[in-house]
Amino acid sequence: MALQITEVSGVFSVHGILDSSNANVLNRHMNRYIQPNNPVILNLERVQQMDATAAYVLQQLYAHAMSSNSILAIIGRQNKNLLSVFNKTKTSYILSNDRV
Repeated sequence: MALQITEVSGVFSVHGILDSSNANVLNRHMNRYIQPNNPVILNLERVQQMDATAAYVLQQLYAHAMSSNSILAIIGRQNKNLLSVFNKTKTSYILSNDRV
């Protein structure tokens, strides 16, 4: 399944497979919205599969948000397809504990 990004009421949901072939597309898309005074929620609960490169790109996105004093909440801790990749790459700290 190709990567699909939808937005409803400020919540960006990612659907499909997130890997090295499309992670930079997500990064460029989300960087447009990450600004101070503009909280962004990125929902990964519908991602079917993810590789280590995508986890590192998400980590860079998170670091960019923090360095620009922006709020980025990444939701997806309950997605069992992703948790092992986040744990293996030691990037699970970017995941928010809250759910939408």
